[in-house]
Amino acid sequence: MDSYIQFTITFLLFVSLILPLTTLVHELGHALTALILFKEPVGVRLGSSFKGTGFKVGKLTFKIQPLSGWVGFVEYNIPKGKNNIVSNAMIMIAGPFFSFILGLICYISITFSDSQYIIIFLLKSIMNASLVQFIITILPIKYPSFLRAYKGMPSDGYRVMKLIMSRDNPKEYKDK
Repeated sequence: MDSYIQFTITFLLFVSLILPLTTLVHELGHALTALILFKEPVGVRLGSSFKGTGFKVGKLTFKIQPLSGWVGFVEYNIPKGKNNIVSNAMIMIAGPFFSFILGLICYISITFSDSQYIIIFLLKSIMNASLVQFIITILPIKYPSFLRAYKGMPSDGYRVMKLIMSRDNPKEYKDK
């Protein structure tokens, strides 16, 4: 196969399937943890400008923009009396944890699989994307401008670091 065609197919596969899938798993980590801890409705949004109503599964609402790439957010409310550092840190760390677990599952599947080339290729692509997502989100950084939708926003690791630094005075904690 011509290398240009192979690159185009791979790129389109990443943008349309692999990046949204790994982002969905990452955001589900945050969302499921918030649901378990607070038992309140949670929203998962893939893409930066979804305009529809989405769909619901129990207390979980999904709003998925086609070709959303790696952009995803979770929206939840913290009930009065349940806003503490431990529960916030658990929700923030759950996204990167789910990304890491997805990469690990793909690695184990590749290692013990005798599948066809395309399945191995897809598993390796998902593994690589989820592990890169794990690293980028666990590092305590503010995202640079080239990440557009996340420009200037704190990573999950940064938010956890700020929580830990404010543990002596929780009122000092600021999300950004």
